[in-house]
Amino acid sequence: MPARFASADLLLSALLSPPAMAGERQWTVLSSGDGDHTHERWQVSGTRLRTLPVFDPARAEPPLSVHQAAAAALAHARLRYPGDDFVVSEVSLQRFTAGAAPQSEDAARGWVYLVSLDYNAKGWTQMVPVLLDGSIVLSDNEQL
Repeated sequence: MPARFASADLLLSALLSPPAMAGERQWTVLSSGDGDHTHERWQVSGTRLRTLPVFDPARAEPPLSVHQAAAAALAHARLRYPGDDFVVSEVSLQRFTAGAAPQSEDAARGWVYLVSLDYNAKGWTQMVPVLLDGSIVLSDNEQL
């Protein structure tokens, strides 16, 4: 089966996904901070979660390959920071709906690739969350 690549239209539509409705449950995909203070949070709304593909690692390969996730993360980083050179240093596939019952549909849809990108001469790393539909989860601090 030929590899599928995320198109620029898919990436742009993912970046421009609608905001969560007030009072709607938010699933935290990633957060950063120190001690008891969170500086930045990447979240997926319950409505957005229900649009994602179902995945069970015991039954099938993920609907998005590691290569496709890395390509989406690189495209996002290069769009946001065009002057930096990025290198993929790590990719992990994790479930972010840990509080959901294992048999629930939310649990089966709540998977994310966390793609670590090393960049610039200072040795900095950026983590980019990529959902299994190829979309990027923006943090609460990111704006287009």
